[in-house]
Amino acid sequence: MRHGLVLAALWTVTLLAYSDSFRGGLIFDASKAILDDSRIQAASAENSRLIWTNDYWYGASTGLFRPLTTFSYLFNYAVLGNGPRPAGYHWINFALHAINLALVYLLALAIFRELAPAVALAALWALHPVLTESVTNVVGRADLLAAFGVLAGVLCYARGSMATGRGRLWWPLALAVAAAIGSFSKESGVVLVAAVLLYDLAFARNRPWSARIPGYLAAAVPVLVYLQIRGRILAALPTPIIAFVDNPLVGADFWTARLTSVKVIGKYLWLLIWPGQLAADYSYRQIPLFGWRLDNGEDWQTILALAAVAVAAVVALRCYRRAPAVSFFIAFFFVTLAPTANLVILIGAIMAERFLYLPSVGFLGCQVWLAWSAYRLGSRRPAARFAAAAALLFVAAALGSRTFARNLDWRDELSLWSSAERASPQSYKTHINLAQALMNLPGSAPERIQAQIEQALAILDSLPDERNVPTAYTTAGLWFRANGDRLEQSLRTQAGYTPPGNPWYQKSLKVFLRGESIDHTWRRMAIERSRADGKTAAGLGWAPLYLGLGRLYEKLGQPSQALEALRQGLQGKIKPEFFEEMSASYRALGEPDQAAIALMEGVAIDPAQPRLASEVVQLYRDIAPLSCAVTDTSGAVSLNLGCPLVRGHLCAASRNVAALYREDHRAHEAAAVARSAIASFGCRPEIFQ
Repeated sequence: MRHGLVLAALWTVTLLAYSDSFRGGLIFDASKAILDDSRIQAASAENSRLIWTNDYWYGASTGLFRPLTTFSYLFNYAVLGNGPRPAGYHWINFALHAINLALVYLLALAIFRELAPAVALAALWALHPVLTESVTNVVGRADLLAAFGVLAGVLCYARGSMATGRGRLWWPLALAVAAAIGSFSKESGVVLVAAVLLYDLAFARNRPWSARIPGYLAAAVPVLVYLQIRGRILAALPTPIIAFVDNPLVGADFWTARLTSVKVIGKYLWLLIWPGQLAADYSYRQIPLFGWRLDNGEDWQTILALAAVAVAAVVALRCYRRAPAVSFFIAFFFVTLAPTANLVILIGAIMAERFLYLPSVGFLGCQVWLAWSAYRLGSRRPAARFAAAAALLFVAAALGSRTFARNLDWRDELSLWSSAERASPQSYKTHINLAQALMNLPGSAPERIQAQIEQALAILDSLPDERNVPTAYTTAGLWFRANGDRLEQSLRTQAGYTPPGNPWYQKSLKVFLRGESIDHTWRRMAIERSRADGKTAAGLGWAPLYLGLGRLYEKLGQPSQALEALRQGLQGKIKPEFFEEMSASYRALGEPDQAAIALMEGVAIDPAQPRLASEVVQLYRDIAPLSCAVTDTSGAVSLNLGCPLVRGHLCAASRNVAALYREDHRAHEAAAVARSAIASFGCRPEIFQ
C-alpha cells in the first residue's frame, strides 16, 4: 500500500508536468511514421507481413528494424481507431512513461534499499525535461519501449536471482519477454545483456556463475534472435548511406570522430545538469568537429568532456567495493548510451536528446546517491533534513516547470522549429524546417521565410555534392517558384511579359538544378554501395525535388525537360502527382494518347483519388469528343470501359505501372495490377511478362 501511494503521487505529479502534451500534433518524424505508413492503417495479415519484412521507415532503407514499435502505431491507428488524430498516441506514450517511472522506482528501491532516495530518483527522472523528446514526441515511443525492456529485464533478473521454487522458472521467462520487447522495439534494447551483467558485478559479485546462467541465457537468446532476424531483413534491402549533414562524423578520420563524440557526451552531461536550451535537431554545423586547436572554444569543450569521462571512470573503479551503487549508475549511463554515442559504430545522427531517455537514469542515480549521502551525514540535524527535502522539492518543481514549458514547443511544427532555431542556430535543418513550417502557415512574413532559407543554404552551399543533401534545395526551389507565381500573376497584364523572364523562376531553377546534381551523386553512391554488397538499389532519388522541377519546367514552357524530371522522380517514389503532371506535359507536346495513358497510370496507383478520374473524363472530352470514350446518361458523365480506345489506354497504363512496381522491387503490387487489368479490362496477359 505504501509503494502504491508513492507511485500514485509520482504519477500525478508527472501527469501535471505533461498535461499540456496531449494537444500536440503529429509533427517532426511522427508525420512520416504515422500518416505516411500504409502498413499501420489496417489490421491485416498483409500489413503484419510488411511490418516484419521491411525497414522501420516504410519505403526507405535506413538500417532500422523496429517491428514492435510499428505494431504499437498500428494498435493506435487501426485497433483503437485513433487514425490521424494525435491525442491517442500521446496518451499511449505517457502511459509507457508512467510504467517506466514505476520501474525506475523499483530499481532504485532495489539499489538504495530505502524509500527516500528511490522516490527522489524516480521523481527527478520522470520530470526531467530532456525526456520530452521521447515522451511528447510520438516517435519517441521506440525509446520508451526499449527502456521498458531494459528496466524490466534488470528487475526480473534481480528478482530471479533471489527466487526459489517456481520463481526460478517464471522470473527468467519474464526476463526473456522483456528482452524481446526491448530489442524488437529499438536496436538499443540489446544493451539489456550488458545491464544485467553490470547489476551482477555491482550487487551480486559473489554469486556462483552456475546460478547466473539461466538469467544470462534469458536475456541473450531474444537479443540473438532479434539480431538474426534483423540481419536477414536488412540483407534484402539496399545498403543505407549515412548523410554527412546528419552526422558529420562519417566524414572525419577515426580519432577526430571519436574525440568529437566525447564532446557530444559532454554536451549530454550539461543538458542533464542545465536543460535550459533544448533542440529537436543538432545537424551540420551545430557541432563542429574536433580541430586539434587549443585556441578554439569547441576544442576545449572536448578536452573538458574527456576529463569528465576519465574522472567518471576513475570514480566508478574506486567505488566498486565501497559504493557499488555509484559504480553501477556510472556504468549504466555509459553502457546504455553506447549504441548511440558514435564511439563504436557511427549512426544516422551526431546528437539527439531522445538518446538520453534511459542513460539519464544512471546520471540522476549518481546525483541522488551524492545527495542522500550528504543527507545521512547531517541527518541528526532537523535543519539538514528540512533543507534536503526543500532542495528536492525545489529541483523537482524546476524540472517539472521546464518540462511543462518544453511540451509547448512540441505543439506544432512552427513552435518546434522556432525553439530549435534558437537553441541550435548553426544547424541547417532547423532553418530549413522552420522555413517549411512558415510556408505552410498562411500569413507568414515572406521576409522571415526568405531569411531562414538563405541561412540554410549558406550553411550547405560550400559542401561538395557527396556531402550535401537535396532536401533543403527542394524547399528553396519551391519557395522561389511560389514567389515567381505571385510575380507572374501581378505582371500578367503587362505587355511583353513572358514567364522565362521571371527572375524568381530563374532563381528557383538554379537551386533545383543544384539539388538535382546532389541527388544524382547520391544515386551513384547508393548504387555503388549496394553493388559492392551484392544488392540491387531501388527507390532512389528525392521525389519532391523532381516533382517541383517538373512543374517549374512546365511554367517555363519546357515540357520535354519536365517529362524527364518527372520520370526521374518516379524512380524515387511512385506517386499519382507525377502522372498528373506528365499528362499536362504530354498535352503540351501534342501527344493526347500519352496524356490519357499518364492520367490512367495515376488512377491505377491510387484509385481513391476522384480528381484524377474526373480529369481523365475531361481529357477524353477534349481530345476525342466524337469517340465512344465517354458516355452521358441523364447528365451523368462517365468513362466507357467498353470503348476500344479507353481499353487500349487502360491496358497500356496497367502495363507501365506494373513495370514500375517491378523495378521498385514491389512484386506483390505489380502482380495485383496485372491481375486487375486482365480480369477487369480484358488486357492480354503477355503484355505483363
